[in-house]
Amino acid sequence: MHPARKRAATHLDVLATDHPLHAPLSDALDCAGGLTPAFVDLLPPVLECTGSTFGFLAEVVYATPQRPYLHSHAVVDIYKPNYTIRDIVTNLNFHNLDTLNGAIMTSRAPVIANEPASDPRSGGVPAGHRPIQSFLGLPFLVDDQLVGACAMANKSGGYADADVELCQPLCEIGGLLIAAARL
Repeated sequence: MHPARKRAATHLDVLATDHPLHAPLSDALDCAGGLTPAFVDLLPPVLECTGSTFGFLAEVVYATPQRPYLHSHAVVDIYKPNYTIRDIVTNLNFHNLDTLNGAIMTSRAPVIANEPASDPRSGGVPAGHRPIQSFLGLPFLVDDQLVGACAMANKSGGYADADVELCQPLCEIGGLLIAAARL
């Protein structure tokens, strides 16, 4: 077993079995199909447990050493009419660092924006994109290296530090899954 997968399994072993992400993270760790299928299966339960209506799980890729971008392995297809959190597409890239998604990478810290329209980190949304009422972005760090990120949006009432804490196992195990897939 790859050392990063062993570390992920150790993180899972200490996570309480009644944590709402325990079973989905366990399934992702056991997924034999690779990172993309694991993240496609993992995204809906993450969104459900946080009360979010859309989001993504992505790997951080570097175009140059100072220019990271997000390569999604799972993103809700919000352009589909009557989409659900189970309508997942893959392989979308987010290059703009002057957005809330970019702030995850530039700050390497959780990004909470409960009024994104007036948040200075927000770069707006593309044409046809669903409005963002609230936003939570989380970096995946492995040995202090930024390897991935998760973002979710539109939780009723907004996001709080409790949501960051709830998703901490996702950040740890998701990052380790990315690290293992890279080798």
